[in-house]
Amino acid sequence: MAGGRVGGTWPGLRQEQLFENRDLAPTTDLRAVAAGVLRDHLGVPHGALARIFPGTTGETMRGLVRVA
Repeated sequence: MAGGRVGGTWPGLRQEQLFENRDLAPTTDLRAVAAGVLRDHLGVPHGALARIFPGTTGETMRGLVRVA
């Protein structure tokens, strides 16, 4: 793992920024994380990702897997 960075954006911890008034608000669609791993680690083509995760924007998180 490359490390040294945080994925997503920081929403803050003020009461009005919390999800359901108690949790750190999610800022990243976990399907984008899974799609990035499938693409980079397993070589799944972009067209197949759209079928695996229907209804998503097709965005994938990059740099999660170090490609040798």
